[in-house]
Amino acid sequence: MRVVFFTDKTVSQCMTALHERLQAKGTRSLEGWVEKNGNFELSIATPVIGRVTRRTYLRGKAERESGVTQVKVDVSSGADRRGQIIIFVACTLVAVALLANGALAFALLALAAGGALYIPLAGDHRNSPLLIGEVQRTLKATTKQPKKASDSKTTARRTTGASSATSRK
Repeated sequence: MRVVFFTDKTVSQCMTALHERLQAKGTRSLEGWVEKNGNFELSIATPVIGRVTRRTYLRGKAERESGVTQVKVDVSSGADRRGQIIIFVACTLVAVALLANGALAFALLALAAGGALYIPLAGDHRNSPLLIGEVQRTLKATTKQPKKASDSKTTARRTTGASSATSRK
């Protein structure tokens, strides 16, 4: 999944804020790295089943354009409960078809693959909102692009000029 955020901070301020967040002692296992040029990576690990954990990675790039910093992040989104069920049903149907053809080993392999897919699908589905939230909160960013300051000044001049012209008549 790709998400684009906008913030008033400079790229340097964004990288400093992310670096400080990574250095802060927290309850979550947030890890990662930050580069001065605006590239960064964050990761978090959470338990999926018992002691089995899934680490999800978020990669991002901050770039300054027209007085606003644009932060583009890519993160694996996993699958919700409905998507997981669809994948498990598909793996089960493949296993039944393989079993009907007499390929017991491949049928068992298809069932095992369906079970093994649960960890990345569920883990990424839980972790991706956490990572996106950390970036958004740390950078005080929004998903809506702010209006340009120059456009609002031009619009204000036009409306002021139009209202003074009508008051003269």
